[in-house]
Amino acid sequence: MKVLLLLVPLASLSVSPLLGQSPTLRTTIIGLPVAATVGSGGVHVSVGGARIGRAPARAPARTPAGAPAAASASARRVLATAGRYVGIRYVYGGARPATGFDCSGFVQYVFARHGVRLPRTSRQQAGAGRAVPVRGSARITSLRVGDLLFFNAGGRRIDHVAVYAGDGRIIHSSSSGGGVRWDRLDSRRGRWFLSRHVATRRVLSNGGRLTAALAAR
Repeated sequence: MKVLLLLVPLASLSVSPLLGQSPTLRTTIIGLPVAATVGSGGVHVSVGGARIGRAPARAPARTPAGAPAAASASARRVLATAGRYVGIRYVYGGARPATGFDCSGFVQYVFARHGVRLPRTSRQQAGAGRAVPVRGSARITSLRVGDLLFFNAGGRRIDHVAVYAGDGRIIHSSSSGGGVRWDRLDSRRGRWFLSRHVATRRVLSNGGRLTAALAAR
């Protein structure tokens, strides 16, 4: 096929699609008729009436077994809002972009923009929505975009929260990171957080509708 493509500009070229059949590209190279037909199995090439090979069609992308489902529309909107505040500085007790965010203030603020009321602190937020498995191989593959990940960064109790952003990433307001930022869970920083990951809560429903969190808790 590479030879054909290089020499086609030097020869006459025609395409003859027939009703109900795959289109065929026809030309003449050095006196020999050349035809390339695009079919379901790939591109079939013949020179002088003899088939010389086939370029296989690219197989459709498949989702690996155990991979998380695609993000719902509401989760994508939440994530888009979260991304607007990357670079906002970390401030303990901060809950607005004008003053800065701490981890739970950032999460509360972002989800509130989409009608989800969450409690103020990370420990309180860990009681919202429903639990998602966090042990073994299910730790990552069971996550969906918009899930809340909770950590005991201090080693004793829940004191940090992040939003899962898909593709092994989180977005959060981190004191060690200087503010709102993305982190990959397979990076050195990400592995440190993952080793302290103790809970995951889902506050966005499967169908994309926002689920009211138990703010009173």
